[in-house]
Amino acid sequence: MIKQRVIRAIEETGMIAIVRGIAPEGIIPLANALYDGGIRVIEVTCNSTRHLESISALKQEMGDRMCVGAGTVLNPVMAQLVLDAGADFVLSPDFNPDVVMMVHEKQRLMIPAVMTPSEILQACRLGVDLLKLFPANSLGVDYMKEVLGPLDNLSMIPVGGITLENTRAFAKAGAFAMGVGSALTNKQWIEAGNWAAITQQAQAFIQAFHEGKRS
Repeated sequence: MIKQRVIRAIEETGMIAIVRGIAPEGIIPLANALYDGGIRVIEVTCNSTRHLESISALKQEMGDRMCVGAGTVLNPVMAQLVLDAGADFVLSPDFNPDVVMMVHEKQRLMIPAVMTPSEILQACRLGVDLLKLFPANSLGVDYMKEVLGPLDNLSMIPVGGITLENTRAFAKAGAFAMGVGSALTNKQWIEAGNWAAITQQAQAFIQAFHEGKRS
């Protein structure tokens, strides 16, 4: 089942690589560099250039090697389009029950963004498996730790302002995985074709996450 395969890939690596603003022409070299660094889950945001083409290209090129998701999905129509393009899972920057239910009807993984305990519990009541804590860096590690105190059965993925340093801290505090954008998919490295730097950064993030989980 696709949904469970994506959850396993996220849990095993501890990372979702967030790709924003990259045209389809540059998406495959980037994905290969991330893959070489151990990344197995990639998210293309819907405010990227020709994002549907990028999702389709990734699915065609990477096959079963990577799970391909669509982020910044704001409504059910956008969700339908990205699933039709081949997305394995869907993420949103907010909690929208209509999007959650539509994605669940398609038997795909839905990861909505939540912030308050009320949003968190409402998402859980709709059968959401993974929760995106956003904006994580602004809320802070202590916020997540306090939420997970009474709700320690939740699988939470901090996203927003994630660095190597706070990756360790969030992992130690109980994060299920991390969603990492510009600190990993660095546009200067991409523009320069410095794929080795992206591979090394991916390795560093995965190592930081697992070190945090073990500490």
